[in-house]
Amino acid sequence: MASVDGSSNSKRRRTTVAADNNSCLQDIYLSDLTIGILDHTASFLAPPSRALFAVALTNDNHKPNENSSSITASDDWDILDFGEIEKELAARLSDYDISDVLQHIDAVYTVKRLKLTNCIKISGICLEPLRGSKVVEQIDLSLVGDGESPRLDPEPPISYYAVMPILDSIVAAEGCSIKHLQFPYKWRRNRSIDSEFHAFILRYNEMRGTRGDTGICFHCNEDLTQNEDKWILPDDDDVYGTHCHTCFQCTNHYCYCNTCLMNDDDEEDILRYCSNCQRDYCAECVKVEDCRICKDGVCEYCDKLFE
Repeated sequence: MASVDGSSNSKRRRTTVAADNNSCLQDIYLSDLTIGILDHTASFLAPPSRALFAVALTNDNHKPNENSSSITASDDWDILDFGEIEKELAARLSDYDISDVLQHIDAVYTVKRLKLTNCIKISGICLEPLRGSKVVEQIDLSLVGDGESPRLDPEPPISYYAVMPILDSIVAAEGCSIKHLQFPYKWRRNRSIDSEFHAFILRYNEMRGTRGDTGICFHCNEDLTQNEDKWILPDDDDVYGTHCHTCFQCTNHYCYCNTCLMNDDDEEDILRYCSNCQRDYCAECVKVEDCRICKDGVCEYCDKLFE
């Protein structure tokens, strides 16, 4: 019996130790790790993932703390493209998720190019942290990646009622840096001169004209709008609401003079429009050729879809 009791006591002791060990493990949280370990872990992540990781380290109030601030301070946030994370994850992000990211990286002062690729769940109120930004140069609201059509089905909930006041605050700011805006297809699909979107197009073109923001062509060094061309097209139904004079990839400006319509070196247009993804690309960044069937311009990203 003594041996049985001894075995029973040993078993009881082992059970108690195991329970204590489990209790210790349950008390360890991600936020308890040292800043050095967290920073090292974050260094392996793409910028959007790194920012989301920082947000995950905050408390319920979602305010930056020592750990999250250390992670977001250790990166260059010039370009924030949610296309760099898994498509399924980006598609689940809410306005609050993206707003938290923008606040944590101080986006109003740091982000120059924002691409909300695959963020199909948002209404657009997530852009509030960008209000009045003087550094942002490009905002892509098409919600699709390279080589993808912006004609989404079902249509995303992104609303110009939510977005326009924020864009107005950016383009009206003294020292505005905006070079390119890419809008959702759902806003451009049916042209209406009575819509808030159309009113914004007119305000945007007028604003850039009023402040003398003609821009200089990257190729010929001439003023871009010397022929009263518009920055965002307000008329043509096929390309209504698309941004002109600007390469989507590099955001360099180009005019449509005879010198720039054709590149003498390789006989390709300097700036061409892809009819599938509905973006302009310069010949230096992305090749755009005539479709073999319809003869419309198709960029090299979209061309892969038809091979």
